[in-house]
Amino acid sequence: MSELKIIATIQVKPDYLDDVKKILYSLADGSRKEEGNVSYDLHESIKDPSKLSIIEVWKSQEAINIHNNTKLFKDFIKFIDGKYDVLDIDVIKQIY
Repeated sequence: MSELKIIATIQVKPDYLDDVKKILYSLADGSRKEEGNVSYDLHESIKDPSKLSIIEVWKSQEAINIHNNTKLFKDFIKFIDGKYDVLDIDVIKQIY
């Protein structure tokens, strides 16, 4: 199986933006150390700084499953509850 990419976009409520960014930095640092991670990059919209995108590359679905069960990821999910207006997650694979 080929690598999988996750594209997650979060529209953060303005009052929580700094705190969400801090935890995302921590999540990115920890995720990059995971064996199944290829890359984990955070992005901010130029038009709307409260719109954040995470582009992750993982070696396999199994690597994603392991990541999703880490304490770091579970703590992140709990932390952002109620702090965003939109959360869109898509898992994609390269076909050409």
